[in-house]
Amino acid sequence: GNILPFELTEIRPEISGRVVSINFKEGSFVQKNTLLAKLFDQDLQAQLNKLKVQLQIAEKTEEREQELLKISGISQQDYDLSLLQVNNIKADMELIRVNIGKTEINAPYSGRIGLRNISLGAYVTPASLITSISQVDMKKLSFSVPEKYSSDIKPGMKVIFNIEGSESTYTATVLAAETIIESQTR
Repeated sequence: GNILPFELTEIRPEISGRVVSINFKEGSFVQKNTLLAKLFDQDLQAQLNKLKVQLQIAEKTEEREQELLKISGISQQDYDLSLLQVNNIKADMELIRVNIGKTEINAPYSGRIGLRNISLGAYVTPASLITSISQVDMKKLSFSVPEKYSSDIKPGMKVIFNIEGSESTYTATVLAAETIIESQTR
């Protein structure tokens, strides 16, 4: 059989952009959600600031129109349009925040970082490989069994194995069994 990392993930950005910081060392261990790399986001930050100003003005307008509505100074429709403007700006702000979040590439789980495939200042796309991460605190053992024994392998079953070059005996628990039978070896 083969011993594999429990999880192995290629880290790629969700969006295109210029790399402004790289926050990991090759081969280091990182915790889940650690910021690995950051893409340029100053344009998005500027858009967010613009929307914050617009929101302040729209909220003041909505408050004034709410007071006017109480004394029948404006129609309900005019007030509803003012409230709609406030809610639209809030939705636009949330969209910008989501896009800012996409400029931050974080570790999906705790694990060991692989080799770095980018440099500071590089322009990356979703197809660009930044690095890989593997969960090394747990391992997977992938092994084949003859067809006649395949029905004996069940999830939860204990498997005892040795590693070449080690005199120790290890125990693993079967998580799943693949039902494909190799035509050459059966």
